Amino acid sequence: MVVPSRWPCPIDDIVIWSFAFDDGEDVVEGAHEALMDGGLADGVTADWQQLSEGGDVPPTGSPRWAEWALGRGAVRQAATAVGLTDVRVERSPEGAPVIADSAWGVSIAHTSGLVLGAVGPGRIGVDVEKADRDVTRLVRALLPGERELTVSLSAISIMVAKEAAAKATGQGLGGSLARWPVVDVELSGIAPRVGVASAAARVIDVRIYEHSGYVTGVASYPND
Repeated sequence: MVVPSRWPCPIDDIVIWSFAFDDGEDVVEGAHEALMDGGLADGVTADWQQLSEGGDVPPTGSPRWAEWALGRGAVRQAATAVGLTDVRVERSPEGAPVIADSAWGVSIAHTSGLVLGAVGPGRIGVDVEKADRDVTRLVRALLPGERELTVSLSAISIMVAKEAAAKATGQGLGGSLARWPVVDVELSGIAPRVGVASAAARVIDVRIYEHSGYVTGVASYPND
């Protein structure tokens, strides 16, 4: 069963919606049911049809389609929560999801058993990973100073901070964690703040927190 719910967020004006499901269940059937029950099916189908003109969308009925559709559904739920109507989710030239004709930012994240969709003002990015993910190989990919941070901040937290910051720029990681160095960390409070440097020399603030066995990173900064 795919379960929708509001996901907590430490940044007040960003809303995150989630769809959670058990590993191994029929996520395709669950996605159909969740989208129908939430009244989201028509809008998600319209997004799929619009994007399919470019030929780069997952085949309907595939597991990849289910995650894609739940991500769009989560964005639509979050958009409704912030008062947006008639939302159309498109793809930027870089491949990132955007809300058409809107200054509101949007971000989607997937991991095992969970899909998140976030909406907020300006530029935003969200990433999520299971808190118990094996990070042995990941630690080797961190920069020397970042490895030292793992004494007080988990490697998963560092990774989701980098991914969330990269998503906020609309570019993504580009296959390299090293291109997004962590330059500042503030550990006080329930959601530590991690500063991640972008290629444009901007430091992007990311809030990191754990919920329901997942580590989430949320990045935001104003539109230029």
